Amino acid sequence: MEDAELWLTPLILLPGVALLIVATSHRYVQVHIEVHDIIETHTDAGSCSFQNLLKRSGLLRDALVDLYVSVALFSMASLLGGLARLRDKQAFWIVVSLACVGIFSLVYASVQLILEALLSMELIKEHARKIEAEKL
Repeated sequence: MEDAELWLTPLILLPGVALLIVATSHRYVQVHIEVHDIIETHTDAGSCSFQNLLKRSGLLRDALVDLYVSVALFSMASLLGGLARLRDKQAFWIVVSLACVGIFSLVYASVQLILEALLSMELIKEHARKIEAEKL
């Protein structure tokens, strides 16, 4: 692989990570709104739903931090690789190391988003059970 291709490769991942950041930010805002609604109405503050929302907000926050870290690492890998290329130095290990840590951060963020999605499904099931109970 050419040096130019190597240091540009981490930048190719940034648009996909940016989409994850936008989607995750939107989900985080929705959870934030739901938490504030419960707090302002003083209803169900100790319920399973509220605890679920708090867990979800923590997972989403952690996922966002990991996504931001991956963006920083991919950007640093490309920047350092590009600077090394300008000085005619080998930057292979720098770029590959930072890109691998960035990919690990991206994978970890994905795991957190999977966990949040599972918690979200539990919340939906709980709401459905409440609706069914009210019908009876």
